[in-house]
Amino acid sequence: MSKVTRGRAGRMIKRSEILTEYGSTLAQMMQAQVRPDPGNRVLHLGSPGAAQLAEQIAPRLDTGELVICVYTYDELEELRASLAGIGNVHVINDIDDLDEDEAPFDIVSCIAPFQYGRDSVIELVEQGVARLAKTGTFFLGGDKQHEFDRYVEALSSSIRDVQQLVSRGQYRIVSAQGRNRRVTGGISGRRN
Repeated sequence: MSKVTRGRAGRMIKRSEILTEYGSTLAQMMQAQVRPDPGNRVLHLGSPGAAQLAEQIAPRLDTGELVICVYTYDELEELRASLAGIGNVHVINDIDDLDEDEAPFDIVSCIAPFQYGRDSVIELVEQGVARLAKTGTFFLGGDKQHEFDRYVEALSSSIRDVQQLVSRGQYRIVSAQGRNRRVTGGISGRRN
């Protein structure tokens, strides 16, 4: 008979199991939708499923690159270690580590890291949209039980015509095209 872990330790184990299943399932669903060209620049936001997604997408990028942005130093070190053999993958732990003068990304993907709270995920989506090329595509994955509809609303406030690509149970993947970015700004109508 296996030992039952109770209390805080038991909750931590259960939370870890839920997050692992969440990331794995959504990474599998997302990698079937993301089809980069060999020279594309791809940005993935959040750690759930990042290693699995990188292992599938990075080999498709002959001259392109994959940048993964995670939240914590522990995630940074763990992901760097697991992806050490893949040369065109860079792992950072703050989107501000990217140079403002760098070219925008052709593909931005995000498996919503719900464990950090709604406001953090919404901010991450907004930062991803800001880094998306006008000809690029934003992919967002999440779980309806973890406020995914709010994250889709945040994406919709920045980009028109968000399309649902696939769903499996409570899991969803949506996309939006950079060319449909909403015009913001003052009287001049300039895009920000």
